[in-house]
Amino acid sequence: MRGMSVSEEVRHRLSLWCAQRIPETEREGRQIGYSVDGAEVTIVDRRAPLYPELDAEWTSTPLARLHAADDGRWRLYRPRAGGGWDPQDDGPDPIALLDRAGGG
Repeated sequence: MRGMSVSEEVRHRLSLWCAQRIPETEREGRQIGYSVDGAEVTIVDRRAPLYPELDAEWTSTPLARLHAADDGRWRLYRPRAGGGWDPQDDGPDPIALLDRAGGG
């Protein structure tokens, strides 16, 4: 799937959006984050290990995926129960798509 690259402005807005999902008092054990791979952004729910003495790795559960198309529009996908992604919505603003979907 081709598409445009994710701009620094969009990355900044995504960082702010993710930070606002979790109250500051819960951030030691839970975070909403994102990763970028080309024209795709994956939003994940990250949680601290239940037993840090046994496992130091945080777990990541995908919540949504955004794809930046060449025409400047974005498409939102949600994870499918059996794996893969289902298209949900599209529009010019990735943050508005996430807000409409209630992500996080």
